Amino acid sequence: MRIGTFLSIPSVAAAEERFTYLRELGFDCCQVSHSPPVHNPVEAHIMREAADKLGVEISAMSCGNGDGNAIWDHWLGYLTQGVNSTVFGAKRIEYVKNGARFAHELGVKDLIIHPGFIPNNPFAPEYNSMLAAVELIARECGRLGLNLLFETGGESPIAILRLITDLGRSNVMVNLDPANLITSGYGNPVDAVYTIGKYIRHMHAKDGMPPTDPRKNGVETKLGEGRVDFPELFRQLHRIGYDRYVIIEREISGEQQRIDIKESKIYLENLIKEIYG
Repeated sequence: MRIGTFLSIPSVAAAEERFTYLRELGFDCCQVSHSPPVHNPVEAHIMREAADKLGVEISAMSCGNGDGNAIWDHWLGYLTQGVNSTVFGAKRIEYVKNGARFAHELGVKDLIIHPGFIPNNPFAPEYNSMLAAVELIARECGRLGLNLLFETGGESPIAILRLITDLGRSNVMVNLDPANLITSGYGNPVDAVYTIGKYIRHMHAKDGMPPTDPRKNGVETKLGEGRVDFPELFRQLHRIGYDRYVIIEREISGEQQRIDIKESKIYLENLIKEIYG
């Protein structure tokens, strides 16, 4: 099992600086988040060369929406997030497809997206628009030899399972973010492993608290200070045979982020040694 961290790279010109920071933290692998105004697949070699120079393995690429108009809450977020947005959807589909082309040139095999809110009701119009949107993206990813991973968050585990099975594509999987399930109010990540475990290809190590305001997400926290039961989560992951990447994500900035990431790395190393042997 490889422990890495989530690394935002705003532009390919910043890649070497960001990978240097990663190595200073003590990591040699990461998920990169790269969501510039426009992806230029021709420039992917710059990021790849920087990673190779510093001995960094890029496990996956996370792709945003590209327009900065998503509101990350439990109110207007239903209308502004995701590739099935009635206002932004078509442009976002093309943005992510172009992001897939960048990921392909970068040499990674997994593209991660937040698809948006997935309704529990499979007969809701929003579900049908989601199904069509992610089919177009998954088809392009398949053409490029990529897997499309849905990051858990704004949906119940059974809803994401339904979306994957309805798509019926072998290249559609899950990036498990246990904190997102809790901060979005959609349940226990340990139980989620039971529901969607066979589709988990990547995971984030992130913690958080449940929401107390129906319009706001719960608060993300340092590992061990939220409600994610990491010992039981890793026991469940061990039972299903998950032995891939554990990517630390801490959604703050500055020196405290650096401190929390380093402490989280030690915590995870000890926990994985205890459970996986």
